[in-house]
Amino acid sequence: MKKLVSLLLALLMVLTMVVTMVSCQEPEQPGDEKPGTDNPGTDNPGTDDPSTDVPGTDEPTEPKDERIPLDYLPTTGYNNASFHILEWSAGGQTDIGVSWIPWEEGDVEREDGDMLGSAVFQRNAWVEETFGVDITKEYGSVDQQYFTDVRSDALVDSNMYQMLTLRTVNIVSLIEEELFADMNEYQQYLHFDQPWWVQDAVESFTLGSHLYVAASEILLRDKGATAALFFNQVIANDYADDLPDFFELVQNKEWTLEEMIFAGETVSHPNDGDDQMNSAEDIWGFSAGDDPVYYLFNGFGYKFAHIDNDGFIDYDFADEDSDSIVVMQNIFEKVMYADWYMNTMTVGKGFLQSGQDIFVEGTSLFKGGMVKDTTNRLKDMNDLYGILPYPLYTVDQANYSSLVWEHHDSALGIPAHALDKEMCAVIIEALSWESYYSVYPVFYETILLNRAAKDEQSKEMLKIIFSTRSYDPGLYWDRASGLHGNDGLLRLSATNGSDIVSLWKKFEDKVAENFEQVNDWIADKED
Repeated sequence: MKKLVSLLLALLMVLTMVVTMVSCQEPEQPGDEKPGTDNPGTDNPGTDDPSTDVPGTDEPTEPKDERIPLDYLPTTGYNNASFHILEWSAGGQTDIGVSWIPWEEGDVEREDGDMLGSAVFQRNAWVEETFGVDITKEYGSVDQQYFTDVRSDALVDSNMYQMLTLRTVNIVSLIEEELFADMNEYQQYLHFDQPWWVQDAVESFTLGSHLYVAASEILLRDKGATAALFFNQVIANDYADDLPDFFELVQNKEWTLEEMIFAGETVSHPNDGDDQMNSAEDIWGFSAGDDPVYYLFNGFGYKFAHIDNDGFIDYDFADEDSDSIVVMQNIFEKVMYADWYMNTMTVGKGFLQSGQDIFVEGTSLFKGGMVKDTTNRLKDMNDLYGILPYPLYTVDQANYSSLVWEHHDSALGIPAHALDKEMCAVIIEALSWESYYSVYPVFYETILLNRAAKDEQSKEMLKIIFSTRSYDPGLYWDRASGLHGNDGLLRLSATNGSDIVSLWKKFEDKVAENFEQVNDWIADKED
């Protein structure tokens, strides 16, 4: 069935390509047909202002009728060569639609009526027929076999995988072990300046002149890992006389930390008869685990590190020109340790049942989370929820910022031991290109705007969130210092100790040493 659909799609593509080439291009020599002209159009969309149509860095746009040509890709068939994708999962999970894998992005076996699955199927069918490959995928659990499989493949040159996906919290070791190929060596095929590549990700993952992983529109889990703040509209309406309109605040650039604190304090109160905030029946201002420490910090416009113009890592936290320590101190003292904040990871909240979500149960105004929560955790919620970006620190802040969270996102790369890395690059570019025009619009319009968002205002909020997605290199390039581990910032959430200055003194040398080692490694690669 898959091959039949592929054949029909290919015939349609060929007919359209012929029409397009006759009307729009210089005559080609026989055998030099170019992929990427399967949709008719006489204007060159490559002259558009890229700032208006780069998903992940600005508001996603409607599907385009006029496509940027793929005439830089070869049309030589690969004789049904395998293009096998190893995608990451966790906890042994392989089912689509649950926590670690909210949406299918790599391959589906057949069309089953799901719009997103059909778009993925048709994308792959076109690429398979156009380039002569067989696209398949499997999941490897990062807490089980994933790393063993990748390293074993490299040791014996088995050529098992042609593309790897991995959450960015795990990429450092595989990059330093040289298990990812440098994709910048294949820029004749991989055009990272095009809108099907997420520009902030490309910049954040660039080391020196090398790029080992990146994010393109093949991936959907990086979109789902984008930080979002949810609020219970029923509770908000109950306090309509006391609370401002959150949506209006966001639009006016007045949605700030102070406003969030005010709202949390206003609605929070004991509700189980004992005059104490100590149960899941009480009404809380905010419920979440430790992750909002990072969502808020990034939302306030701060990062732990950046990649400089030469491709080296330079940490920003506690920089002499930054007030980041004060900001982090305020996050803990004014939010994480506030009476109205239920930290579901804290030992003192032992009244919670395993897996209990009080936001879904209707006893919390705000929930700190990610966009993908709309697909699984919130889908059965009875109360109407709204979607917001994380607040600004003050009204002086230029714009909102929505962190792509490293523990749940995804980046892609080419295995260093793949036998035909040029073929890998060609197919990745073709998949990314087609995803930009067909898969991503379905995902954005259908899954997010028409399913995740329950009202028109939340749709506008999602557009703001997706136009302000942000990567923090200081998170994934610093896995060795411990600052982001259980003995670092996360430990403060469990101990109610907010002395950020002392914590930073404990880890400052370790962070500097860690980044120095990474930069030395980069310098060696540049030589």
